[in-house]
Amino acid sequence: MALVTVTTPFNIDLEFKAAAFGKRLLAWLIDMMVITLYYYIMLRVIYPLLGMSEAISSVSELIIVIIPVLLYQLAFELMFNGQTIGKMAAGIKVIDKEGHEPGWGQYIIRWMLCLGNLFVYIVPYIIIKSPWAMIGFMILYIPDFLSVVISHRSQRLGDFAADTVVIDKNYKPDIATTIYIPVEQLDHKPVFPEVMRLNDRDINGIRTLLDIKNPSKDTQHYMVDVAQKIKSVLKIESNLHAVEFLQQLLLDYNYFANKDR
Repeated sequence: MALVTVTTPFNIDLEFKAAAFGKRLLAWLIDMMVITLYYYIMLRVIYPLLGMSEAISSVSELIIVIIPVLLYQLAFELMFNGQTIGKMAAGIKVIDKEGHEPGWGQYIIRWMLCLGNLFVYIVPYIIIKSPWAMIGFMILYIPDFLSVVISHRSQRLGDFAADTVVIDKNYKPDIATTIYIPVEQLDHKPVFPEVMRLNDRDINGIRTLLDIKNPSKDTQHYMVDVAQKIKSVLKIESNLHAVEFLQQLLLDYNYFANKDR
C-alpha cells in the first residue's frame, strides 16, 4: 500500500493512500463508457436526426464531438475538485503534493501530458470510423501505462510533471466527518478565536493526534512540539497542557465553524 505523507505548516503529518492501479483502471473504464455513450448518441442519434451534409457534418464533429471529448478530463477535474465521472465512481481524486486541491496550472499540465488518455478517448470514435487505426493510438498509451504500474505512487507522466498524485478518498474519513464535533450540544465557551486561521487540513491533523490511544512518550513530546508551533505561529499565550490546548483548539474551531453556518 503506497502512502503519501503530507506535512502541514504545524508539523502534523497526514497520510493519504495512493489510488491502487485497479481503482484507476476502473475509473478509466467508466470514463471510456461515458465517452463511448456520448459518441454513440451524437453520431448515431443526433446527426441522423439533423440530416447534415457531409461537409457540415465533418466540421460539427470536430467542434461538438471530438473537442469536448478531448477536454473531458480537464473540464471535469477543474469543476469537480480533481474528479471525473469515473474517478467519482471509483472513489479516487487528484491532489497536489501538499495535500491541497491542485491549481489550474497543475490540472492543465497533467492534462497536456496525458496524450495516452487523450488518444485513447478517441478510440471509440476511431472504431466507428476506422477500426484499424486504433492500434496506433493504443501504442501512444504505453508510456503512461508503464508509469502508473511501475511508479511507487502510481503516478503517470503528467502527475510527475504537475506534482500531483491520485489518492483513494476512502482511505481516510472525509475531513468534515473527521473534525466535526457537535459543540452546540455543550455549554462551550471559546477561548482561542485565532484557531480560525487554521485550515481543515491542520484541524484534521490535530484530531488525528488526539485520537491516538495510549500515546507513547515520543508521541507526547511530538504533541508538545505541535502545540508550541501553533502557539508561535498564531501568537497565542496559554499555560494549558499540550493535549488540553489541542483539545480546546478543536472545540473552538467547531464552535466558530458551526456558528457561521
